[in-house]
Formats: sequence, structure tokens, C-alpha cells
Amino acid sequence: MIASYVGAWPSALAQIQEINLIDEKNRWRPFGAAILTQNNTELNVIVVADHNDTLWSRAFLPTQINASANKSPILNLDYGSKSHLGNATFFSEIRDNKSNILWNKFLNDTSGVLTQSTFTLPNNILNQPIEFRFYVVTNGSGEHTLDVKRASLITP
Repeated sequence: MIASYVGAWPSALAQIQEINLIDEKNRWRPFGAAILTQNNTELNVIVVADHNDTLWSRAFLPTQINASANKSPILNLDYGSKSHLGNATFFSEIRDNKSNILWNKFLNDTSGVLTQSTFTLPNNILNQPIEFRFYVVTNGSGEHTLDVKRASLITP
């Protein structure tokens, strides 16, 4: 005898949400010497520094990620970074609205070659106002680029 099941199967996949952080609904803003260009598939951060001091330039996105489950989200980044002239440090960061750092990671200087990285984020970024940041920190004059081809957040 073959038994049949009538009804909906519970599915973990139905609860997974993927958020594109660089689409038209998410407008990044510049800070410092950062020059931004953005479309639905790419965020470009260009920094041209013409002095010898440390310069903290960035692209930032104020947002809020709501999720019913209190599970750690996953951040998928496809990016290329390059210092064309001079030296720079690249990193990503998330802060709350009181400017407390909730998460940060250095990004490699990839010499312009596209690389993929996956990060597990803390669940305390959920259900509150936050700010995603991509930094280009220079230590002197130079030209630097950070090209983000994909920034997606997966919430279980």
C-alpha cells in the first residue's frame, strides 16, 4: 500500500531571503574622498588622495535587515580591489546607529582581479538600523578602486 500526503511540506528554503545590497532600492552614499558609481549590478568606489595624511574614505548604506529567525545572516561579496598608485587598506564594516562596530573584515587587495568571499555575520545586525560600509583607507597620495560586483545578504 502506498500512502500519500496531502498538504504543504514545510520548507526551510521558503524562509530564506536573499537581499541584493547594490540594487536600485539600496542607494550607497560617499564619504571622504570616495567617488561612487552604482547600477543594479555594480558598486564602484574610487579614491584619489593627494596628500600625505591618512584618509578614511568609504561608501555607506544606511538600512535595516528584518528577519523573524534569530540566525546569523551570510554576506556574499564578489569584488575586485586595486591600488593603482600608492597604498590603501580595504575593508567592510557594519555599525549600528550609535556608531558601534558590530562586524568588520579586511578585504584583500586583489590587484583588480575579481574574488568571491563569504562571511557569517552576527545576528545582532538584524532588526535594527545599521550601516554597511566599504572603506578605502589611504596612507598618502594615490589612486585606488574597489569594485563590488555582488553584495548579497542571505537571512535564514
